[in-house]
Amino acid sequence: MEFEFRFDIVWNNFPLLLEGVQTTIILSLLTMLLGTVIGLFVAIVRLRARKIFTVPLIIYVEVFRGTPGLIQIVWIYYCLPIVTGLQLDAFTSLVIAMALNVGSYLSEVFRAGIQAVNKGHIEAAAALGFRPGQITRRVVVPQAAYRMIPAIGNVFVSAIKLSSLCSVLGMAELMYQGQIIIANFFRPIEVFTVVALIYLIMAYSTSLFMMYLEWKLAWVRRENVPFFENFKQISRSAFQIKPQGDL
Repeated sequence: MEFEFRFDIVWNNFPLLLEGVQTTIILSLLTMLLGTVIGLFVAIVRLRARKIFTVPLIIYVEVFRGTPGLIQIVWIYYCLPIVTGLQLDAFTSLVIAMALNVGSYLSEVFRAGIQAVNKGHIEAAAALGFRPGQITRRVVVPQAAYRMIPAIGNVFVSAIKLSSLCSVLGMAELMYQGQIIIANFFRPIEVFTVVALIYLIMAYSTSLFMMYLEWKLAWVRRENVPFFENFKQISRSAFQIKPQGDL
């Protein structure tokens, strides 16, 4: 018996998926915002404070990087009220869990980016009479930010995919809405295919934005090439097979 694809079912229920996309975008944006704040705070404290004060932050980073996101979401929603007596709604629990997860990865990105700045540049700025705030703003941040953009983009894309786990708490995001359509029409292949394409569009749009940001903030440009021309060059080179060594 030949299988018949019925993408018309997905199209007829597409407004339901769009509602899920809206919730997914809101969750992802809040996660990225709070995760950036958490990651930056953890990175700065670990670089500036004494080692004894950084131990709790190191434990936080290793725990959230070493455990699955699903367990973190379930633990914060179900176990945290038992331990602390603080009852949180599903949306707040999801944002906190995802932000802590993303923040643990971003803290390492920020820390590595700041440490990658040449110490000679910092010493030269100090010798010229720059104050610590000026050194941070004019020397450290521009160089570190440019180096960190690709890694930050990877974490942000992961945050979008991490939001698919929010369906376990009944949050009406994209994956949850897709499961509702599957339960009503029993067409998982078509629904999951379209849902995967929507996630791909959101993730790739984020990658394009980060690529544009990297191009915009570049302090060294050997050629005055427009962004889309540069993007085409990068895209072509990414799909070229380069020989390794002598053939």
